[in-house]
Amino acid sequence: MSFPATSGAAALASSGHRGIGLSNTVHSELAACLPLPSLPVFCGASDQDLRLVDSPARLNRVDVLAQSAKIAELLRHTDVSYLNLRDEAKGVPYIYVEPLELHDEVLRCNPEAFEYSTAGHVKEQISGSAAVPEKRQSESSFPIQSQTQKDYNAIHSRQLDNFSTNDISSLSSKKLKVKKKGGDGISLAPDSAELQGTYIERFREFLEDLCNNAEFHSDDRDEAEWLPLPLTDLRLLVNEITSIREKKLLHLVPVEVLVRLLKVLDHQIHRAEGLSIEECDNSDSELVSSVLIALESIHAALAVMAHTDMPKQLYNEEIIERILEFSRRQIMDVMCACDPSYRALHRPSENTAFEVDDYEDNDAEFGSASKKRRTSKTSKLKKSASSRLSTAVNTILQKLCTVLGLLKDLLLIERLSDSCILQLVKTSITTFLVDNIQLLQLKAISLLSAIFYLYTQHRNYVIDEVVQLLWKLPYSKRALRSYHVREEEQRQIQMVTALLIQLIHCSANLPDALRMASNGNAVLEASVDVSYPIKCHEAATESCCLFWSRVLQRFASVKTHDASELKSIIENLVTDLLTTLNLPEYPASAPILEVLCVLLLQNAGPKSKDVSARSLAIDILGTIAARLKRDALVCSQENFWILQDLLSQDAAAQHHPKDTCCVCLGGRVENLFICHGCQRLFHADCLGIKEHEVSSRKWSCQTCICHKQLLVLQSCCNSQQKNDVKKNHDTDSEVSKQEIVQQLLLNYLQDVTSADDLHLFICWFYLCLWYKDDSNCQQKSSYYLARMKSKIIVRDSSTVSSILTRDSVKKITSALGQNSSFCRGFDKILHTLLASLRENSPVIRAKALKAVSIIVEADPEVLGDKRVQSAVEGRFCDSAISVREAALELVGRHIASHPGVGFKYFEKIAERIKDTGVSVRKRAIKIIRDMCTSNANFSGFTRACTEIISRVSDDEASIQVF
Repeated sequence: MSFPATSGAAALASSGHRGIGLSNTVHSELAACLPLPSLPVFCGASDQDLRLVDSPARLNRVDVLAQSAKIAELLRHTDVSYLNLRDEAKGVPYIYVEPLELHDEVLRCNPEAFEYSTAGHVKEQISGSAAVPEKRQSESSFPIQSQTQKDYNAIHSRQLDNFSTNDISSLSSKKLKVKKKGGDGISLAPDSAELQGTYIERFREFLEDLCNNAEFHSDDRDEAEWLPLPLTDLRLLVNEITSIREKKLLHLVPVEVLVRLLKVLDHQIHRAEGLSIEECDNSDSELVSSVLIALESIHAALAVMAHTDMPKQLYNEEIIERILEFSRRQIMDVMCACDPSYRALHRPSENTAFEVDDYEDNDAEFGSASKKRRTSKTSKLKKSASSRLSTAVNTILQKLCTVLGLLKDLLLIERLSDSCILQLVKTSITTFLVDNIQLLQLKAISLLSAIFYLYTQHRNYVIDEVVQLLWKLPYSKRALRSYHVREEEQRQIQMVTALLIQLIHCSANLPDALRMASNGNAVLEASVDVSYPIKCHEAATESCCLFWSRVLQRFASVKTHDASELKSIIENLVTDLLTTLNLPEYPASAPILEVLCVLLLQNAGPKSKDVSARSLAIDILGTIAARLKRDALVCSQENFWILQDLLSQDAAAQHHPKDTCCVCLGGRVENLFICHGCQRLFHADCLGIKEHEVSSRKWSCQTCICHKQLLVLQSCCNSQQKNDVKKNHDTDSEVSKQEIVQQLLLNYLQDVTSADDLHLFICWFYLCLWYKDDSNCQQKSSYYLARMKSKIIVRDSSTVSSILTRDSVKKITSALGQNSSFCRGFDKILHTLLASLRENSPVIRAKALKAVSIIVEADPEVLGDKRVQSAVEGRFCDSAISVREAALELVGRHIASHPGVGFKYFEKIAERIKDTGVSVRKRAIKIIRDMCTSNANFSGFTRACTEIISRVSDDEASIQVF
């Protein structure tokens, strides 16, 4: 992946250099101008998603390997620091390691091929007379095209990661190190006070020059007049702010300079107030340019204010309100431009211009030939202008995405007024009413989640707005699923469901100290009250209750016609939540469904007199219970070695298979590796690693490494305790099997980190769920906190879970979910459904029987449950023929696949062969016949034949033939 360099080219042109060359090499002038790539992770890059090629095997061809000597010679004279190699030495996660023979061959020819050579010079000038430090083009430049590509790729690759994909916060801030090579090397220390002062001074001079160009002092006026700044200068300003943010030096710039800059930017925004992209037909017009200048100014202003440790003088409420209002207006304009139906609904008066054009076209049909030709030419020009306008709209849309991301960062730093927050909520919610702006909607989800997390007093308002959004969605968009579930092929959910899940994640009140802790000591010192995690879980449950209560109240108050639409809305939400259930990144799905079940059980009970509400409750409860039963069945049949061993109820010593791989349980006996912790045997490929990655020294499997990790965490936490608590050290030293499996999941989530810290909210949500169910939780509250950021505390733990594939982690998540209160509620749901089979209303009985049949489809063994058998056999004698037939069909569908279960119902089915209903008698005869043909040893064969023969003389001719 490469990023075009814009400001670097200008720098070269203004510096007077001629020719090109590579910086820090024998050709020394080129680096500032080239779009240099980042290496894939197996060559040392920091981004685990980057790949140089689709498959490393393509680099292992003979013709490529033959060039290794030439590559080594080239690298001998080349500094590779610009390729963003890792500074620190740490293990590369196994899941991303790829065998690259070319890499080994190059190192064989030149062991120092990837080491630094000499440092390049620092650029003294950039465009104009301003002087700022040189920056890495591949990171600090922000052209619109590359930013767009990155954000739109994020939709399919890591959305929930997509709490936010803020472009600036995701930039790398690694420190450059220059290693002396040979005798002519130069050693620089970028963190030195002298070099920092140089960066700050040059940036200050650049800002002053920019502000001077925006101010015009005349003799007639005491105050300065404000001039518009060129769009190129503002983009250059954004790049330079980004660069100095990367160096973490922005807060050291003199405050008076930054205040003056914000004042200049505010006037640039003010000049474009009231302008709309819809008022022009040409993307090159002055109006579009003014809007883009204002948005670029907003980008620069927010990039300054959203940086950490900035002085309070910068946060001018008037400037912030102007930014919010202008952004809101542009978002509305973009929504109207992207969705004609939304425009027609909200701005019908603005469609008159298009109607006039249509009338002109109609007149042209009856005019002269010259007029027709002129009209045709005008039509082509309008289409061309429309295309250019669409380009301008996309450009504005991309910049608005960046603005929303920075607004989220600003919320984490500065507390805004209630009016600003309510306006942000309204604007963000509105984006979900339009299609074709998925990236903007992702940014809105991120922003709303931050508001929900930080401004607890507005949570009710946010929930109310989300509920209102469900009713405002056009009917055609209510089932539109455009949110791609992480790494799940062809599985999408609605954007509003993704928003709900993220809001619940953020409602668990992650402690600020723990969120911002960046080292082990900070994590261990982040203490909270022992009951705090339980209160956090209660806060999340309260938010779920608020949402579903609002939805069900609305359902109970609407008319019959609207009720069917609201039922469809609720069913779509449940379908989405079941799609994300037991996926590692969506722990909130289970509590949301659990709260819904609790409320529906009240509506489905005998005390509820609303038939429509009871019917809805029974339908949804049946769907949810069937999913719970299916997951339980899959987990019980799972042979995944981690779950078989660690989640077994047998506490006795484990007996591992000898001379057999614990993963595949057989097959090849060669190339087996032994774990020196648990003495298990593994094939390297069964673990997803390569043989050369397993060293000959002591090697441990994932579970053993994770067990050691937890012991270290306990030791660290105990060392932080006071003397009166230290006495519990011995009792706390035991690590349960379930804790190890839980930590494997947490480690996986820490591996898939995101720039917006979404993984922290997810990990904290998991910990709150587990903390609630742990009877000894209050004795080890600090231990729970440390587990969330274990990789910061325990060194070399990056390989603990990285070996696990996503499929393995999904199995772990599903197995852990079986111990949750949600899954334990299956019996209560089934009991309520069986009780509904005895209701007086035939509608309720039919609904309940259908719900039970869905559960039986998931696991036919449910028919063997005595409670189910008694309830189903009771429906064989129901007063309604349709119910009796449905009850018989329920059993008959599973005679062939589960004959042992069906035979338990033989006596009662045989009685139905004389039923008054013709359809019931036919169904009973078919079931009995299937019992006889499916099992030759059927003990009731004689009676079955007798019963069937007795119907030869049936009054109904169709039964005689049957």
